[in-house]
Amino acid sequence: MVKIKNILAQRILINLTYALIAVIYFTFISTKYIKLDANILEQYIRASSMLFLGISIIMMEIAYRKNEGLTFFNGIEFLAMAVFVLLTQHMPKILGCTMQEYALSGANFIAIYYILKSAILYTKEQQDKLNSLSDIKEIVKDEPIKKVSKRKNKKVEEGK
Repeated sequence: MVKIKNILAQRILINLTYALIAVIYFTFISTKYIKLDANILEQYIRASSMLFLGISIIMMEIAYRKNEGLTFFNGIEFLAMAVFVLLTQHMPKILGCTMQEYALSGANFIAIYYILKSAILYTKEQQDKLNSLSDIKEIVKDEPIKKVSKRKNKKVEEGK
């Protein structure tokens, strides 16, 4: 039980750490947008997108070698963040908003996503723990199956 609890706490901590990193990053972009030159900001966005993409590829490779599904999904999440960061150059123009609004909305979306994901993981692990403590499945499984005899349909022959 203690081992399961530690694994659950570790998974939730990892998810909240990813959320914190993303929120800090997008808040940083939002605050530095006004102060930085457009070319420097563009290079910074490209470099950070490549960093998120590199992290994503490394996580997916580790997940492939160790056959871990959760790490693979975290890699996909970082891939989505890399695409979102790369789109920060063009999407504010298309959506008709400022870069600050776009970055802060991205930070809020990612924070909400990871908080919901952590809550779902916690609920699922608690449910699995409660199911493992219950022995109803074993009791029901061990009961013999009672077969009810069926009545055979006999044709009544008349006139013999």
